[in-house]
Amino acid sequence: MTIQKEYEGKTVTDATIEACKDLGISREELEFEVVSEGSRGLLGIGGRNAVIKITNESSKVQSEVVKDVTNQEPIDTDKVHEIFSEIVKHFVDDSTIEVDTNERNILLKLKSESNLGFLIGKKGEMIKNIEFLLSRIASKQNSESIFVSIDINSFREKKDKELVERVGVLIDKVISINRPLSLNPMNSYERRICYLEIEKNSEVTYKTKEVGMLKKITILPKVIDKNLP
Repeated sequence: MTIQKEYEGKTVTDATIEACKDLGISREELEFEVVSEGSRGLLGIGGRNAVIKITNESSKVQSEVVKDVTNQEPIDTDKVHEIFSEIVKHFVDDSTIEVDTNERNILLKLKSESNLGFLIGKKGEMIKNIEFLLSRIASKQNSESIFVSIDINSFREKKDKELVERVGVLIDKVISINRPLSLNPMNSYERRICYLEIEKNSEVTYKTKEVGMLKKITILPKVIDKNLP
């Protein structure tokens, strides 16, 4: 069985970055066909995104698969921290960077009083490219797929907290009305946060459905009372 799924980006490279982050695999593991190389259009009008179709065997795809990490070696984060610090120093004089690890993931928490909008870039393109580059470096250093995320001034942390609260409200409502309810389509990072929160409650379960390049989570009561209106 193979996975055939399409990803879009301004360029083929951008599309492969999105695919790798969503599927949890390195660029070397990604097998894809170019559906469209995209175009800029005339004077910026009528441009089209590049589209790729992945053809990886399902056994290679690690996204949303729970792995046994009992005997795994700790992730070496020194090189990633050093490189990211050097990048930041070129633009910001005063900043702090904390490093957290979770299974095969590295989270770099950057805090500074300076304006860091340039580091995020338009629509987050700059930060995505830096995350992809650091993920490649960490994967090579640790000889396995490692994924690096960057949180600037706790922005991601705040968004994650808001998502957890939103899921909690929806869980309560599902239990109250005894009917399934759905969240908006999300990427794999956001879905993992939702799964963990849903699994804390023994009265509900969930299922997912693909919506374009994203997936939608539906929360369901484990026992549906058919007598309710």
